[in-house]
Amino acid sequence: MTDQRKLAAAVPPLLERLHAGAATLRQSLEQLQESPKAWQPYLLQPAFARDAAERLNSAFDAPYALAGALFAQLDYGEAASTGGDARATLQIPGLLAVPAGTIALARQLNTDKEVFARAVAEFKAALADRPAPERDHSVRELLADAGHPRAHLRQCYRQVLLCPERPDALALSWIKARKSIRRVTVQWCEKKLVQLDPQGADPGIQYQRQLLAGLHKSQHDDLRQVQVQSRPNLQVAEIFRTDEGETYRQVGYAAMPVLVLADDKGQLPDFTRVDHQPSQSRRRQRRDLALSTEAFLPALRVYLRHSR
Repeated sequence: MTDQRKLAAAVPPLLERLHAGAATLRQSLEQLQESPKAWQPYLLQPAFARDAAERLNSAFDAPYALAGALFAQLDYGEAASTGGDARATLQIPGLLAVPAGTIALARQLNTDKEVFARAVAEFKAALADRPAPERDHSVRELLADAGHPRAHLRQCYRQVLLCPERPDALALSWIKARKSIRRVTVQWCEKKLVQLDPQGADPGIQYQRQLLAGLHKSQHDDLRQVQVQSRPNLQVAEIFRTDEGETYRQVGYAAMPVLVLADDKGQLPDFTRVDHQPSQSRRRQRRDLALSTEAFLPALRVYLRHSR
């Protein structure tokens, strides 16, 4: 128990440091937004990015201020509590040209994120003998006691992507969202629903158990779970040119703007322009047509396949 208390005591100051670092980075980006010098942005506006900007009460006509608000958003927003999946992260892909000082602030923030994530993981590991829901509840209580009951751990953990060594060019490309559709059994669905509501106290879960129990035998083979594994991702790679040729280095998937070391004029390197929204996969749409439009068991994202 003593170890648990020590591990718990380590988390709040790290979370405060994380918020302070995010606020400092936000201030730096807001100063760039107001600077008389023209710093070059390139933010894409797919539907999910426009939604994120709206939730942040910011706009794309102030891209540096918008990015600062995104980096500083470490809690669940109010909109997440009224609709949609609260676990989803706010995402705005793109590039921002920044000075070396802003790169340094982002690097420190990334370090703070890593240290905080490690502290939370160690605290959860100390509770390994408890059921998963109880461990999660203990973490939420710890975050609430630290003054951040709505802390969004995914947004607290995710790193700010950086190009601290100015590349000769940047290659951008969309990686489409992937969707898996797999057959599930009645027994599997029943087990998962019981795990979601072991005490039988949630009317919504109990209603879904009743629907499952009343499913006709002829439809038992028509249950399909649909999982969207990711939103479309903007993949970013650096290109360095020498006399011996070109070297590519992956930066990563830009769920948030990549901070790129600017030249003396505040400009980005040459980069690939892409559409704001990647094209949809026709094959995936055809597979989707075989499923009902509304989930049969929403808690499990399980749909019924149309009878042939």
